Amino acid sequence: MADSDAAAVPNGNPAAGSLAASSKLSLSQKLGNSLSFLKRNKSSKDTSRADKLRQDIDFIEHTWPPEKLYEYYGATTEGGLSSAQVLQNRAKYGPNSLTPPATTAWWIKYLMCYADVFMILLLVGGVLCFVAFGIDTSDLTNLYLGVVLVLVVVISATFGYYTESKAEGVMEGFKKLVPKKCKVLRDGNIVILDAAELVPGDVVDLGDGDQVPADIRILTVSDMKVDNSSLTGESEPQDRYPELARDSNGKPITTPLEAVNLCFFTTIVTSGSGRGMVIGTGDRTVMGQIAGLAQESSGESKTQFQKEVDTFIKLISVLAITIGVVFILIGVLVAKADVIEMVVFAIGIIVGTVPEGLLVTLTVSLSLSARNMYAKNVLVKGMSSVENLGSTTVIASDKTGTLTQNRMTVQHAWYDGVLVTVPAARNKPQLAAAMRPGVLKGPIFKPQDETWQKLQMVATLCNNSRFVVTDPDDDSKAPLNLEKEKENPDFNMLSLVCTGDASESGLIKCVELLRSVEEYNAANPKIHEIKFNSTNKWQLSIHRPEDAAAQHPIMVLKGAPERVLRMCTHIMLKGERVPMDEHWQAKYNEAYESLGAMGERVLGFAYREMDEVAMDYPFTNKPESNFQYDNLTFVGLMSLIDPPREGVKEAVEKCKRARIKVFMVTGDHPITAQAIAKQIGIIDEDKYASGKAIVIKGDDIRDWMDIEDPVAARAKWDWALDHEQIVFARVSPAHKLLIVENCQRRGENVAVTGDGVNDAPALKKANTGLAMGISGKDVSKEASDMILMDDNFASIVNGIEEGRVIFDNLKKSIAYTLASKFPEQIPFLMYVAANFPLAISTILILTIDLGCDMVPAISLAYEPKEADIMARPPRNPAVERLVSRRLISFSYFQIGLMQTASGFLAFMAIMWDYGYNWDTLIGLGINWSKFPMICTVGTSGYGFQTRTCGFACEEPKGTLYDNFGDGYGFCETGCQVPFSGTSDAFVEFSEFGFRGFPSGLSVDATCGRTCSWWRSLGANATEFIRQNEIFRARLDAGVVDVNSPFDYPGGEYALMLSQAENDQFVRYCDTNEYANADQFGFPGRGLANSDVDKAPQGGFWWWNGLPQYWPNLENQQSVLQMAQSAYFLGVVVARWADLLICKTRTETIFRQGMRNKVLNFALLFETFIAAAVVYIPPLNTVFNTRPPPVMYICCGIPFFIFIFIYDELRKMRIRRKPRGWVERNTYW
Repeated sequence: MADSDAAAVPNGNPAAGSLAASSKLSLSQKLGNSLSFLKRNKSSKDTSRADKLRQDIDFIEHTWPPEKLYEYYGATTEGGLSSAQVLQNRAKYGPNSLTPPATTAWWIKYLMCYADVFMILLLVGGVLCFVAFGIDTSDLTNLYLGVVLVLVVVISATFGYYTESKAEGVMEGFKKLVPKKCKVLRDGNIVILDAAELVPGDVVDLGDGDQVPADIRILTVSDMKVDNSSLTGESEPQDRYPELARDSNGKPITTPLEAVNLCFFTTIVTSGSGRGMVIGTGDRTVMGQIAGLAQESSGESKTQFQKEVDTFIKLISVLAITIGVVFILIGVLVAKADVIEMVVFAIGIIVGTVPEGLLVTLTVSLSLSARNMYAKNVLVKGMSSVENLGSTTVIASDKTGTLTQNRMTVQHAWYDGVLVTVPAARNKPQLAAAMRPGVLKGPIFKPQDETWQKLQMVATLCNNSRFVVTDPDDDSKAPLNLEKEKENPDFNMLSLVCTGDASESGLIKCVELLRSVEEYNAANPKIHEIKFNSTNKWQLSIHRPEDAAAQHPIMVLKGAPERVLRMCTHIMLKGERVPMDEHWQAKYNEAYESLGAMGERVLGFAYREMDEVAMDYPFTNKPESNFQYDNLTFVGLMSLIDPPREGVKEAVEKCKRARIKVFMVTGDHPITAQAIAKQIGIIDEDKYASGKAIVIKGDDIRDWMDIEDPVAARAKWDWALDHEQIVFARVSPAHKLLIVENCQRRGENVAVTGDGVNDAPALKKANTGLAMGISGKDVSKEASDMILMDDNFASIVNGIEEGRVIFDNLKKSIAYTLASKFPEQIPFLMYVAANFPLAISTILILTIDLGCDMVPAISLAYEPKEADIMARPPRNPAVERLVSRRLISFSYFQIGLMQTASGFLAFMAIMWDYGYNWDTLIGLGINWSKFPMICTVGTSGYGFQTRTCGFACEEPKGTLYDNFGDGYGFCETGCQVPFSGTSDAFVEFSEFGFRGFPSGLSVDATCGRTCSWWRSLGANATEFIRQNEIFRARLDAGVVDVNSPFDYPGGEYALMLSQAENDQFVRYCDTNEYANADQFGFPGRGLANSDVDKAPQGGFWWWNGLPQYWPNLENQQSVLQMAQSAYFLGVVVARWADLLICKTRTETIFRQGMRNKVLNFALLFETFIAAAVVYIPPLNTVFNTRPPPVMYICCGIPFFIFIFIYDELRKMRIRRKPRGWVERNTYW
């Protein structure tokens, strides 16, 4: 020990690096002396906490002799620590508790969900809508719009709140692991204390079932074993000794997690007892480092998917704000529009630019996918991790319990000089089927062989494992009838729980189908036994033979083959004892090496009939055995392995086709790991032979960590990770974290499995952490993104497939959602750029986004996978983004453009039928709802009428004639000045049918909204568009004779005016309200005090003895509302085709079919919402719509057909010419 002592004391300080051995789970043996820093304060101050945690613990106390330990910590062998020394040590090392992470109040987290740019943008828009409504309460549209925007924000933020960080949950899991009480030697007395009161130097007694309360150096033991599985993953209990074990070269094994004289915080004593000294507490333990590392090594706080969504939302938000601000400035400075009006208009632009329903659609779609994954035994904790799993390029999987069944099963046996297969059958019918000739390759054991029967006897009797046939949670339930169930072809005996260790459980599951273990043991009662221990490495028991005539007991023995063989002088061959000579030694060696090469755990079996003693011989082991246990007969070998899970090999092959690398990462022996890897296809023989596959040991990784040059160290990792197929064996959890980090450095998207506490850092660091639902510890589950409910690797692959499907479907949802943005934005752009009447209102935009589109977009999440989903390579986020330029081009400028054309065709059809041509409408947008329109009429030179339309002049220009000369009619604030002074301007027009004002009337007589037009659009009262409440202003081209004698001042030609309807005449001419109007020569001309928008705006004037009328503001606005409704319906019809083409990205819809019932419903739902908004009268008021004739919906049908055919041809070209121009530029 002197040499190791000297070597272990750096700079003469025996304490430096004391915590070195923190465990395999620290972070790899030679990353530095981090825990040591925490314990001794020796690291530099500028090293970050994360860097310190990443460095491996470097315990050295386990290399010291006990007296040095007592001296260093101030303890004595008889009394332990004194009370005064306890206080000193606590002040120096701190409490035995884990430091909790900083936490944030829940309400602050919730409010932070509103801090997103997207949320703020919509929230400000909602507030401005309320402000606009406060200024003008007559327009309820602003109120409705504000409420909807605020609701969108609240719902989206609430969704976000429930996808919280998991850091606190992880620490809660660690807290559950902390032991509560322990026995401590203090002031010479054994006392029971809370584990939190321990300090380094305390002497602690440990017993069977105790949880280790700190990191402890063992001083004395009695057959003590500990379960280190939560730290190292080793399922077998590990022996503990006061002294270090030595390797084959005689060198002490000082690596902390492999040191046999250390026990670690939170591990379990499974048997025996011992005494040890505390050398690490709280954060300064292996578990403390893991807990800290689990907080620090969480990797990116957001997944790639979240980043892409955030980037897209920010881009859209900035674009919307920019466009909105620019249009406000143009409207106010150039068009002289009202500021509030333009702010509300800018909100419309923002609403038309931002996909309001996107976040809700994404969240709901991810939730649906999470539900689908749960059905495939994958429990999703964070919604965005669903898609992240689909982007996986590397799976770093544990072996035990994930790739394998986590139960030792007999695979082979060697007896009579032959290596045979032993089928792992679940029940007797399955065993019988497996025993049939030709079912299994190679020789199979034969139950009737005499030697096998001896082998079966030893495996049954020299075995303390038993089946658990009762339900520990329900005493009332009848015990399992194993004899009956074995005959059931559906019964799985291999899954039964057994007492005892894994190897013994595997043995009884093998022999039970041949003869009941309970019955066999009852027939051969045990007289005496020597239990297995790590010194002997064998187990022996003595039994009374079931043969009633037998006079002597029988000894059976099993254990390490080489140890068992040394105790044998004979070997059984076909039921006969023959001497063990060199020939059989060679045969044995050959069989042993073959089984070892298969990675199987090999046990040797022997027996002896004890002719030298009587049946009632008093056997004892104290002080030493009073009987001989040599001169045995070697019966044979049996080998066990944790076999691969069903479906794993197929899942690995599926990963290969999907170009996903599968790494096995295990603490098992390299030979065992390699054997399993070959069985399930992680390693192919040919690739291993050619050097394309490799098995990397933990020692190799430790050597790489010793390389001081980071470039050279990275080169080693790159060399290793360049191999196509990799198995990492004998690695610690720290190594697993390094594997993850180096894969991520190379741009890989890594999914990691884990079940132990030691796996928590790697699970959090990985792009997707997958904890085991059955065998996993709470800490690993809380650190993970997902939980495998069945602990099965195949479920991971199913999850990856589902992740790919949801990414595919999310792209489809986004492509569908964004396609509506172009037809929503273009009307606003035309409004500002060309002063064109607004073709769609803001409330109708929200109706599309949150009403018509929401269910169809979500329905795409239900779309079945396309045939090639697992034949594609993993998604490269740098190339294939969720929202790519090609997707934007497709949605906006291809499909969106067609939808816009569909809407405008319907819009212009309505406008045309009410007399407004597209060229007439340009320049009329801003004042459409403020003033009635007047038109002057001319000729095109081809016999057709032309019209130039505008609104009343903003300022009075003098006489009526002067105004006419400028092509306008009148006035400001609704008051016309038809003549100046006493001049009767109408007299000169009387010859054309005007009844002029009687001379001498005052100008005031025509004030109010009683303006008189001298020209208007004619009323073409055709049956096709006859509606009493809306003015018909259709002017059919060519109906006017350009040689008409009715020549108005300015050279224009008269409109061919139709006769007004009688009900309109009566409405404005025969009421008391207008009774005094005829004194001015205009029947029905007067002030409409009750509703100025309905005033006839000059009333009626006479033409050839008949009253004429033209649009007032209400009529004019009604036409626009009907045209906007038609635009809305035209877009919706085109979006039917958009939904259908978004079902697939490359497949033809005729192959994909219409199996998605949710999408079929969504088509009907979208149609119903659109029809309800336009054709249900109460909703007309809410949404400012007006029902157009049904046939106007047909305007969208040609575009529906064109969109469908266009996309089918595009996809066909992609399928026929992969990587061609069409795919490169249009495949989204």
